[in-house]
Amino acid sequence: MKHLLGIIALFGMLASAPAMAQGARDFHADMAAEWETKFTESPGVGTADFHLDLTDLTFTWNISFKSLSGPVVLAALYGPAQPGANGAKFLEFSKGGTSPLKGSAKLTEAQVQYLLYGWTYINIVTAKFPLGEIRGQLDITQPKAKEATQ
Repeated sequence: MKHLLGIIALFGMLASAPAMAQGARDFHADMAAEWETKFTESPGVGTADFHLDLTDLTFTWNISFKSLSGPVVLAALYGPAQPGANGAKFLEFSKGGTSPLKGSAKLTEAQVQYLLYGWTYINIVTAKFPLGEIRGQLDITQPKAKEATQ
């Protein structure tokens, strides 16, 4: 059993090595009621864009949403969880607030692994939907090309 755990740990380090070598990753999530694990009848939608600096583990976000049933009570990141499953809250973006929500925080190495494996989701909670009104799974996006200076 120890041997198997060692192989799994080695595979995890090797799988993340190319990601770490490039210095940064960008993530995106489209949010809607249909992706909540408990059905909600909300017309709310949103998008969330994230940037992770792998050199110092700084995670920045820009979250936009509209047509929610009421004010935001909580916007947070959860994991580890694959699509359709629930995870634990590990990063709070806002208790309240209006669109767009912007900010940054430092992550732990474990949280970075959740992101790189695709095991994180954003959930926006309102008073009418205390378990979440809209949700979206984070996906790695292609890095944006730097604009050439003239």
